[in-house]
Amino acid sequence: MILQAAIGDAYGAGFEFQTLDFILKNNNLRQYHPHGHYKEIYKRYTDDTQMAIAIAELLLETDDWNEIKVADKFVAVFHRDKRRGYSDRVYNALDMSTNGQDFIKNINNASNGNGSAMRAYPIGYIKNIDQLLDCCEIQAKTSHDTAEGISCAKRIALAVHYYRYQLDTQCTLIEFINDTLKEHEIYEVVSPIDMHGYPTTRAVINMVSTASSMQDCLKYAIDCGGDTDTVAALCMAILSQKKNCSSELPNFLYEELENGTYGKDYLIELDRQLDLKFLGI
Repeated sequence: MILQAAIGDAYGAGFEFQTLDFILKNNNLRQYHPHGHYKEIYKRYTDDTQMAIAIAELLLETDDWNEIKVADKFVAVFHRDKRRGYSDRVYNALDMSTNGQDFIKNINNASNGNGSAMRAYPIGYIKNIDQLLDCCEIQAKTSHDTAEGISCAKRIALAVHYYRYQLDTQCTLIEFINDTLKEHEIYEVVSPIDMHGYPTTRAVINMVSTASSMQDCLKYAIDCGGDTDTVAALCMAILSQKKNCSSELPNFLYEELENGTYGKDYLIELDRQLDLKFLGI
C-alpha cells in the first residue's frame, strides 16, 4: 500500500503546478518527470509519503496514541530524511522543532488543507472503527485541527478499511463513509483538484469507487490537474486494497523509484510489517 502510494506520489509530483498543456502532453505513463518547483523531487516521493511513513511506523510501535506521540514521529521522520514537498507552514514548523512538543507550539494548526488526509491511509488497517476514527482525529489535530481536516482524514482511512476488509458486499464505499461519519457528502471530481481537504477527498473517493484499473486511475488522477501528487498517492494507496481492480502498473514506476535508506525496499518492508500486525500474513 505505501509502496503504491509512493509511486503515485513520485509520478504525480512531476505534474504538480504544471499547466494543463504540459499534463496532456506528458502524462503518458512512460517516465517520471521532475517537480515543477523542486528539481530534486525526481523519481522520489514527497511529504505525502513521508508523513504516511511516520503514521505507519507509529501504528507498528504502539496502539496508545496522543498528539505528542504523533508529532514526535513527524519530527523524527522529517529530520532523518529531509525532503521538499511540504507547505512552507509545515516545513518550517518541522525544521524548527526538535520534538513533538516543539512542533505543536510552532505549527499553526487551523488548516483546512488536505495534509491530514494525505497521510491517513495506513490507519485504515485498524479493524476497530472507533479506534480508527480516534487515531485519525488525533493525528489530524497536530496540524489540521479543523472540522475539514479531521473529517477528511477519516474519509481516506475508511476507504482503505472498506476495501481491505471487503465490506463491498454490504454497501457502496460512499454509503459506508457517509453512514459512518453521519455525513451526506456528494463525491464528485472538480478539475483542477484543489489542495483543500474536501475537494481532494471528494475527487479521490469518486475515482476509487468507480476504478477497475490502477493504471487507468493514475492517468485520470493526473489528467485532472491540481494537487496531482496527493490525489495520485491516495488513489494508489486505496486501490492497492481493492480486490476487483487490476493492480498492473508500468514497470518503470517500480524499477526507477528511489531506493535509498528510506526508499523502495524500506516501503516494501513497512507494508509487510503492517500486513503481519493487522492481518497475520
